[in-house]
Amino acid sequence: MDANEIRRWSDRYDEVYDDDLREIEDRLNDALPKQGYITQDQLEDVVQWKLNGQKGRRDLNIEKVNTVPDEFIRRVSEAAFLVKDPALQLKTLKSIPGIGGATATVILRFNDPKNYAIGDRYIVHEFFGEDRGMRVTDYPKILEELHNRNPDDFDLRTVEKAYYQRYRDEHEVGDW
Repeated sequence: MDANEIRRWSDRYDEVYDDDLREIEDRLNDALPKQGYITQDQLEDVVQWKLNGQKGRRDLNIEKVNTVPDEFIRRVSEAAFLVKDPALQLKTLKSIPGIGGATATVILRFNDPKNYAIGDRYIVHEFFGEDRGMRVTDYPKILEELHNRNPDDFDLRTVEKAYYQRYRDEHEVGDW
């Protein structure tokens, strides 16, 4: 996509973006970089954001998140935020019950919106042509691919939103 297409698709994403999910994203984008960790309540919001359209899976994962103390979540996320190795960060965050690789990318993205993006099965399919879930080893490749496909000085989230929205429209998936 060229810069105009990135803008158009990213704007389309914003047009159909659920207001409640936008509020979660905005709140966590502001809080996480200042804190240097994520709390249990904030992690519940991340799971709500990521799995909004999958009520049963969302509720089960929130239940799992609540099986460990808030302090555990804070320390694990703090450790993950200390390094700049996306694969290691995902492995670390996945040690929290209820957090898979795709949800871990949301945590990283909310913590550092300029340098991280959301990875999931749709972006794997879009970039690698494979219909499967995202692997930990895919995430650094996804970030590299987003950098390579960035025709302007967009942050990675803008580029990722454009590719995700185009994929949603073309494949009729990913409703909020």
